[in-house]
Amino acid sequence: MGKIQERPLFYGHKISLLVAIEFVLAFSGLGYFIPYGSATIMYIPVIAAAYFYGIKAGVLLGAIFGITSIWKASMAGVSSFDLMFSPFFSTSIAGSLYIALGARILFGFAAGVLFALFKNVKINEYVKVTVLSITAHLVHTFLVLIPMGYFFPDAHIDKKYIAGSIFSINEMLQIILLTVSMCATVYISKNKRLAEIEKILDEGRQSYYTKRLKIEGAFFVLFLFLVILALMVHLHDMIIIVVNAADIELPFEARIMFINLQIQFLVGVAAISHIIGVFVTSYRVYSVYHINNADKDLMTGLYSKTTAVDYGATVINNKKDFPDTYFMMIDIDNFKGINDTYGHLMGDKVIINIARFLEKHFGAYGLVSRFGGDEFAVFVTRSLNENDIEIKIKEFQSDAASISLGDDRKVTCSIGVCHVDNEKKFDEVYKKADEMLYLVKSAGRNGYRFYKKM
Repeated sequence: MGKIQERPLFYGHKISLLVAIEFVLAFSGLGYFIPYGSATIMYIPVIAAAYFYGIKAGVLLGAIFGITSIWKASMAGVSSFDLMFSPFFSTSIAGSLYIALGARILFGFAAGVLFALFKNVKINEYVKVTVLSITAHLVHTFLVLIPMGYFFPDAHIDKKYIAGSIFSINEMLQIILLTVSMCATVYISKNKRLAEIEKILDEGRQSYYTKRLKIEGAFFVLFLFLVILALMVHLHDMIIIVVNAADIELPFEARIMFINLQIQFLVGVAAISHIIGVFVTSYRVYSVYHINNADKDLMTGLYSKTTAVDYGATVINNKKDFPDTYFMMIDIDNFKGINDTYGHLMGDKVIINIARFLEKHFGAYGLVSRFGGDEFAVFVTRSLNENDIEIKIKEFQSDAASISLGDDRKVTCSIGVCHVDNEKKFDEVYKKADEMLYLVKSAGRNGYRFYKKM
């Protein structure tokens, strides 16, 4: 089986955030923040998607940009310029489909190509993103305005008009906002705290507790959306009451436009709710990790290395309470090969299943921990002698071999075991078990070995 091609970490989540931002810009005044005319900054998420995730992401966000443009342009009462973006009301269906949707898709593609071509150019990243973002913005202007003059000759969009647009106050303000937004986005993406949060979320994304927090976050977003929906319905009812009280008869077109505006508002609210939900859930996972960091490993739910080391010190310092203790080091054989061959998602699955099997066979007899990566440790402090541990190890190895990798290859583990005797420090116990683990690996892996006094 070939290696699974992996996307960037949390690709789907980040693209969904950019899509949500696109909807917020489209269906609020934020997309038309520039005070002079109707210049838009709705294209910024398209450039951001192309910069971070390449051509496909740029094309996807470009398509979303185009669809929202058509939707907004198809409202009654829009300007004659905006009307050209609606295939339902303009004089050229093909022209509207191109400038509203086709040009935006081409724009996303062009932005992706630009960033890909200059990805490895060694210049200051902020200078690079500024120059390429402005270039992409100008490409967008030409992709829209030049064909617009061809499809809609009555609009009188000629070379003089295009030149005037490029050097207008609107254009300068758009470029300033674009530059500031993209540089801020790059700066945030390089923040060490954000990288730490992303690492923690990645490590814990398949854990039970993380899934529970995500479910809670989804309910929070749903509740927030329903509250705003209720407020909107109340506002709608009150407007109807006021209109009726004033004896105003709304034309059918006005009622349709009113409903359309409400739907746009709901889409914007859903987008904002999604953004809030993602950030709230991520922060909660991050906070829980730091609260429990001394106790539990987020991915597996096992005790952390810090807790295991502290426990080992306690065992050694209180041997009367732990008279017959064994310490085991467990290492997944050729784990890097599993990651390289089957992908990191499969590697995560193997780690989680190994943790579950260790808990199954040894959890009731002591402390099971994840030391990091593919390395685990177990303290057996009660009820089991050496023979019992051998039986448990064989049962564990049998379960480990049952983990499906999608072909005939089996998951195996190497195990080193040390009986806690007269050691003064945990490091001594750890060293002996680690020596046995090394001998098992040197002998071909997939086995176990007990430390014996010479």
